[in-house]
Amino acid sequence: MKTTITAVILSGGQARRMGGEDKGLITFAAKPMVAHVIAVLESLHEHIDRVLLNTNRPEGYTQFGFQIIEDKLKDNEGPLVGIDAGLASIEKGYLLVVPCDTPLLTVEPILRLIKAVKEGKPSCVVVHDGEHMQTTLAMFHMSLKPALEAYLQRGGRRLTTWYKEQQAIEVDCSDLKDDFTNINTLDDLQRAELLNIARA
Repeated sequence: MKTTITAVILSGGQARRMGGEDKGLITFAAKPMVAHVIAVLESLHEHIDRVLLNTNRPEGYTQFGFQIIEDKLKDNEGPLVGIDAGLASIEKGYLLVVPCDTPLLTVEPILRLIKAVKEGKPSCVVVHDGEHMQTTLAMFHMSLKPALEAYLQRGGRRLTTWYKEQQAIEVDCSDLKDDFTNINTLDDLQRAELLNIARA
């Protein structure tokens, strides 16, 4: 039986060290960063049933044509609030969470997450790069909605703590470190551009 998977791209972050623009809208290789992530998800249409965009500043994201969901909690305190909004938007299956600022992401880590879900039916799986968890590249079963709401209501915002509480299964992606190149500064952007050229 097919596992229902809804993907949500977390697009809430601002690049404060890059002029305060939404991270997902910063240009990388002639396209907004989020467009690179969207392309990866669209190439996995056999596995992913729909794609959502999580942002509290929707103006710049309507161009992509996906349903936009805003945070239920407006405290701007990290990605768990966006994950909460994503879980609230699904009625069955799993939520796949991906960040908007990893333009070198490929399908491989996502396929490994999906494989882990289909094999063991865990409630939570997260990518591990060999050194630490890639906390915003993960999958959550819809049954986690109440537990996440309770965690947020008691002030919890740390993803690593949440994963420990849920006994998250870590998926080894130590051979894919370039996929997780995160853009926070202009130096990060230049490094990612060079990696992208080297891949071509």
